[in-house]
Amino acid sequence: MQIAAHLDACVALDGVLGCVIVSRTGALMGKRVEQGISVPSFAAMGATILGSAEAAAGLVHLSRPSLVFVEVDDGGVIVMGAGKNALITVIINKSADIQSLKRELAVIAGNIGE
Repeated sequence: MQIAAHLDACVALDGVLGCVIVSRTGALMGKRVEQGISVPSFAAMGATILGSAEAAAGLVHLSRPSLVFVEVDDGGVIVMGAGKNALITVIINKSADIQSLKRELAVIAGNIGE
């Protein structure tokens, strides 16, 4: 499956407002976000958030986190690893069902990682 199809699958999920797929170094691989967002900055931010969470977990001898959820009053951001070389960063609205999204994104991330 191509990156465009994975992006389409992400934005089709209930509560997802936008999505980027990036390398773990922050290089943009694909995007589906609204105008007005600095995509290069957003892509790098996702890689930085997940990388920082992985470093923090390692410092306290925990396993690598599968995702990071940034919760704010009107929605949030989920960053999830997608194999060894990529990650998905999604923007969600406040009505999103986080548990359902985590399961659905894990399937997409698994497909990207193959």
